[in-house]
Amino acid sequence: MPEREANALILPLRQWGLTLESPPRRTPAGWVAMVRRGADQFMLKQPLAHDELRAWQVLAHYDGDGAVRLIDHLPNGTVLLERAVPGTPLTQWVLDGNDEGALAILCGIAARLHRHAAPAADFPAIEDWGRGFARHRSTRAAGIPAALLDRAEMLFAALASSQGTRRLLHGDLHHDNVLFDRRRGWLSIDPKGVLGEPAYEFGAALRNPTEDVRHFAGPAIAARRAAIIERELGLDRQRVLDWAFAQAVLSAIWSLEDGQDPVRGLATAQALVPLVRQR
Repeated sequence: MPEREANALILPLRQWGLTLESPPRRTPAGWVAMVRRGADQFMLKQPLAHDELRAWQVLAHYDGDGAVRLIDHLPNGTVLLERAVPGTPLTQWVLDGNDEGALAILCGIAARLHRHAAPAADFPAIEDWGRGFARHRSTRAAGIPAALLDRAEMLFAALASSQGTRRLLHGDLHHDNVLFDRRRGWLSIDPKGVLGEPAYEFGAALRNPTEDVRHFAGPAIAARRAAIIERELGLDRQRVLDWAFAQAVLSAIWSLEDGQDPVRGLATAQALVPLVRQR
C-alpha cells in the first residue's frame, strides 16, 4: 500500500480507537478494512473514486433506514460504518433460484430509502449522469451500436423531463449492494446518491446480479421483474423498463470510460429493446 494511503487509514484507526481484523483490501472505489472496537464490529472505508466521496452524506440522510448506519466520517471522505454481519449478499438468493423473492426484498429496501423527502444538500441529479451520452459522442469511441445509443439518449431525455416527485436515490441499488445482518435484516451499502424519481432506481437491479448475463439479460426476466416492482411499490412498470434500457446503455458508456467490458449494459439493453415504448 502506498505510504500516503496507508497513513490515511492509520490515522482514523488511532482517532477512533479501532483494531484491524484483517489487512485492508483495495477495491475499484478505494480501501476497505474490517475493524472492531471492543466487541463492536465496523467497516472502515477510504474512498478514492470521486463519486464515493458523498457516501457519508447519503447514509446520514437515510439514518440507518434501509441502509447501514454512518458511525463517523472525516473531511477526506473516510467513513466508519455499521457492518452487516454475516453480510450475505442478496445475490445468493438469485443464484439459488429465488429471483422473485430477492427482488421483493430489494423493493422493500427501496421503499424505506425513498420515504425520506429529498434533502436540501446539493446532490447530482440524474440529468447530470445523463451527460454521459454527449460525453461519449464527443470521444467518437466505438463499442456501442448507433441505434442503441440514439434511442437510449432520446428516451433518457424524455423520461428525465417528465419525472414525478424526486427522492435521494441510492443510485446503485442491486443485489451485491444489499447484505443481510442478523440483527437488523437486509441493509443496503455503497450508495452513490442521485436525485430522481423512484422508478429510476431499478435500472441497476435489472442488469444484475453477477457477470453472468443469463441471470438478467432476457425479455421475460425483465418483464417479470418490472411486474414485481409495480406490484410491490406501485411504480409504473413501463417507466421502470424504459429507465432500465436507457441506463443500461449509459452503464455501457461508463464501462468503456473505465476501460472495462460493456457487455453487461449492452446485453441488458438488447434484451429490453422489445419491451421499451416507442418515442
